[in-house]
Amino acid sequence: MGKMVPNKMSDEAWKQTLECKSLSDRISYWEYIALTARRAQRKDKSQKFNKDRYKESLAEQQKIMDAGGMGYGPEMYQLISNPLRNQKRVNNIEGSKVFASMKNGSPRIALDLQFIQEAGRRDSGELGNQMQYCISENFSSKNPLVLDFVNAPSKEFLEEWLKKSVGYYTGTYVNQTILPDFSTKGIKEFYDDSSLDTIYLSSNARDVLDGPLTADVIGICVTMGRKREALSAARRSKIRAYRLPIHRYVKWKSGPQFLPFPNLLNVLREVYTSGGDWSRALHNNISRRHLVDANEDEHKKMQMLRRRVKEEERRELTEAIISATQD
Repeated sequence: MGKMVPNKMSDEAWKQTLECKSLSDRISYWEYIALTARRAQRKDKSQKFNKDRYKESLAEQQKIMDAGGMGYGPEMYQLISNPLRNQKRVNNIEGSKVFASMKNGSPRIALDLQFIQEAGRRDSGELGNQMQYCISENFSSKNPLVLDFVNAPSKEFLEEWLKKSVGYYTGTYVNQTILPDFSTKGIKEFYDDSSLDTIYLSSNARDVLDGPLTADVIGICVTMGRKREALSAARRSKIRAYRLPIHRYVKWKSGPQFLPFPNLLNVLREVYTSGGDWSRALHNNISRRHLVDANEDEHKKMQMLRRRVKEEERRELTEAIISATQD
């Protein structure tokens, strides 16, 4: 009966079938056995395919080796890690990319820490971990942004926060790269240049940031965003606040419209390098569970159709068993 009944059953499966208390339980158990068998068949087929492909690849490499070439595989040439790679070289490469961005006029990201000391232990730890990812992903990108920390808290709190949550600044090779600077000054005082185009990001702002990213300095408030801190910080600093154009390019399905800081920086980086492609940048950095899929309705229809087919198969099987067992 379609996919409801397994092709074969072991003695143990028959024993379990007889112990089922109702016909519905027996059919559910048979369906489970059939599904498990199909999964095992697909797995065996996939493993056989991968094994055959690996053998073909080894045969090709052996031919290259026999012809005097560079064949790779067992008892042939082997790939090894780069012996010239070391942490100092990695740090120097990462630092040189940041230095190039500084010279090329890339936007400077001012990460505002004025509320970090007021956050609870859990929130400050989470924000510190996000800052660590921000620095790491910025280093690994081809065109990193220039990051700075402004409105830094007290030295005692800052040292503990860096050690427990952020990392990087407590390592042994911090002098080999360019890490974000810390300053107790505000954004305007830190950059001290009235000609710079400075903006502040806030999800509660009225104005929408769209088009090419031309701002020289972009302020970002390092908080969980529960009390509109970013908007109040922008007003105190007398900096114009903008919100991301999420509603223009993204159909948000569920959850708060809040981007983790690593995702936010990735969006800004992609928009800057692409010349203003907000749609692609947002879709690349927003979790799919928040987005409305254009094919979602079609997918739901297919799921409903499969469910109806399954229910019909189950009903036919039930009727056939009842008919065959009646006197």
